[in-house]
Amino acid sequence: MIKKLGLLLLAGALTVGLAACGGSDDEAKSAEASEETTAADTTTASDVEEFTITATNWDFTSDKELTIKKGTKVKINLVNEEGMHTISNEDLGIDLKADTPSEFTADTTGEYELICSTICGAADDHEAMKISLKIID
Repeated sequence: MIKKLGLLLLAGALTVGLAACGGSDDEAKSAEASEETTAADTTTASDVEEFTITATNWDFTSDKELTIKKGTKVKINLVNEEGMHTISNEDLGIDLKADTPSEFTADTTGEYELICSTICGAADDHEAMKISLKIID
């Protein structure tokens, strides 16, 4: 009889203890802060100027003009439509491979050449494979 009573008391204590594990106010506040951070990150992502550059043998084309205002966050995507190409510019810190976007902030005005940094053909053809990016005030 005493064993049964002890088991009942233990079961009751466990039930009350488990019911109290629903979460605290701190956890609720943390979840709310996490949701706010996610919303802020989404807003920031829309402030990024995004371009896609398509590479064919010995030519780059962009889906829009590569003119950016100083201070803008930039994301560049590379699509290899023909051949295997990469894009780089040491001054801007760009080392772009297909399917791996490059992101940077356009801090310094000027005109920059984005070049194919993978030898993709005869020297003259490869050296001519460039596209210009302008950062303006």
